[in-house]
Amino acid sequence: MYTRHICVSAKGKIADMSPENAELSAMLGEFAEVCTAEGREAVALRGENGARYFSAGIYCGFACLTDGTLIEILPPVGNTEEYARNVLCAEFSRRCGFSFSPSDNYSNANFFEYFTSVFAGETMKIIKSGVLSAYTSCEENMTSVQGTILFAENIRRNLVHRERLYVRHDVFTPDRAENRIIKAAAAKLNKLTANSHSSHLLKEALSYLDEVAVPRSITAEFNRCINTRNTRKYSTILSICRMLFDKNEGTSFSGKYVSCAQFYRMNTTIN
Repeated sequence: MYTRHICVSAKGKIADMSPENAELSAMLGEFAEVCTAEGREAVALRGENGARYFSAGIYCGFACLTDGTLIEILPPVGNTEEYARNVLCAEFSRRCGFSFSPSDNYSNANFFEYFTSVFAGETMKIIKSGVLSAYTSCEENMTSVQGTILFAENIRRNLVHRERLYVRHDVFTPDRAENRIIKAAAAKLNKLTANSHSSHLLKEALSYLDEVAVPRSITAEFNRCINTRNTRKYSTILSICRMLFDKNEGTSFSGKYVSCAQFYRMNTTIN
């Protein structure tokens, strides 16, 4: 959960590089180096009149740092922070296929909370309509025959315990790629949100997805997702998850001190 919120416009100053900001400077410095190496200027170290400071680049979005700092970078449009944030929220909504409304809850809090609230709301829609399940092959020791007896493995495991049988059978379970990705995203965002309503929804979703495994490789899970008529209702939520996890989407940023970061190149001209 973040404890400090810094909001600036693109190209605006985030913080001075000074002894008073030693911890924040170290974190921003590492993140700026990562951004430079990737050729994506979200945060940069600059100098002016002998003073050095960190400024926002040409990307707009948010970064949650491990010290509890939330950095929000808004597009330099309009006359108010609220208007600029709505432009950013609308851009995110357009990218993930969500219908944006300026009156949506949390759009005036900060962009990270809006991002999280949309994810939590869309997740609960899927849960209420029924998550998809699939048959998966399972091998285990049982006291009755279900499926196929694996004789070689049964002899090896149950030579003494003859009341048991080692079998392979199919189980109808919600433990499938789409749900594993959603669970990983829900767990990540729940650790960071400061909004009680979003946290409640995310915890409810995690409780419902208790039978779903934690994915070992998010990339592998995305490759297992199949676009069919049945999975169409997952479209928006998986788009958000791709933006959150998939480097190929170009919106996810990382760093040693970055818990979560999401930035976009905006159509708005930034000089």
